[in-house]
Amino acid sequence: MNIWQARVNNFIFLALCLVACFPALSMKLSVIFIIIYTCSSVLAGLVWNIRNITRVRIYELLMLLFPFLLILFRTSLTDPSPQSNFYLEVSMSLLAFPLAFFMIPIKIDKRKRGILNTIFIISTFVIVTYGLIKVAIKFSGHLGSDKFWKTPSDMLGDPSFAFLVRTVFEQSVSIHPTYASIFIGIASLILLDKLLRKFKTLTWNKKYLFYSSISLALLFLGILASRTPFIATMIAALVLFFMHLQKKMYALYVIGVMGIMTLFLILFVPSFSSRFKEISFSNTSLPTEQHENSFNLRTGIYKCSLEIISENCAWGVGPGNVQFKLNECYSNISKEVYDNKNYNTHNQFLDYWAGLGVLGPVSLLIILCYASYRNFKIQNYLVISLCILFLFALLTENLLNRQNGIVPFAYFLSLYFFENKTKEAT
Repeated sequence: MNIWQARVNNFIFLALCLVACFPALSMKLSVIFIIIYTCSSVLAGLVWNIRNITRVRIYELLMLLFPFLLILFRTSLTDPSPQSNFYLEVSMSLLAFPLAFFMIPIKIDKRKRGILNTIFIISTFVIVTYGLIKVAIKFSGHLGSDKFWKTPSDMLGDPSFAFLVRTVFEQSVSIHPTYASIFIGIASLILLDKLLRKFKTLTWNKKYLFYSSISLALLFLGILASRTPFIATMIAALVLFFMHLQKKMYALYVIGVMGIMTLFLILFVPSFSSRFKEISFSNTSLPTEQHENSFNLRTGIYKCSLEIISENCAWGVGPGNVQFKLNECYSNISKEVYDNKNYNTHNQFLDYWAGLGVLGPVSLLIILCYASYRNFKIQNYLVISLCILFLFALLTENLLNRQNGIVPFAYFLSLYFFENKTKEAT
């Protein structure tokens, strides 16, 4: 390796480190770093790495690019419109990250991935801590004998407490609590995987640091009260434990500990308990002006999404037309509840199916299944747990329609997709 290649490689990795800071950066700045990393990686790869590209790697690249190619085809040829162009623009990470990691001339080994994961974890904790401090400051200003809440009990007992926490948090850091919770879930799984892999060699001080960090992450999840990311993180963590534990029966103890932690959050974190109390079979009827909450709203959303799919199962209506069709359907359910709200499908598989046809959700399932299978063979269980987390997030959110959702999805899957087929060192 000559000196210029070494300098270029260092520059590419530095750009990648800046990309890994995306939780703590504005998305506009993150996009700039993504462009710099992608362009430098692709150009350098054309110079130094083009001969190392195999047919298998090309097939894997096409697999990762399949959703983007579908979107490109529909938005460019069959459904050209301003709405479709915006959909394509948001989806560019599905092209940038796979292509950049495919062409990158440097080997992203275990040490480099560790650095990138550490940067991501620190960035996540910093931005969430900052947001919750801003929430605490805001709330303290409304607490007192002559204020909105006279006592802390009044504040914590306010039925709108969870909504206010989530709203102020989003206003403070420009990240929706659901997506911030996904960041936290990813960070906690990375920490848990490292703890389980190195448990026997870690000192008690380092173990305590891991325990504290994971506990803090769970507390953050409870305060932000995003139901799906919390449940997905718990299930993914349980799977991670099960795969790492030599004695599988110990998984029962893990389930018990998770149950105790969940009970603690329900009893002592008001925002968490109020959000989860909305979940019930009796709360699945269609919303009305008198009875509306974040849970039963989804009943109408899923009803309309499935109606669109049933009428356009194979081909879809085009990504730019999905929201228009949904709004038409919402007006027939309750104009007062859904008017001017533009609720999306709240399920990425349904969104892709409604807009792109049946190949849309199939492309996502292929990526998640292949990434899990490939990393299971080399015993890299972290990726399997991340795929589980993403799977659940995709089931209740249009994760790939927002930059804060599509960036972590494309970044982490691409980061682990093209690695060598050798067993990870423990």
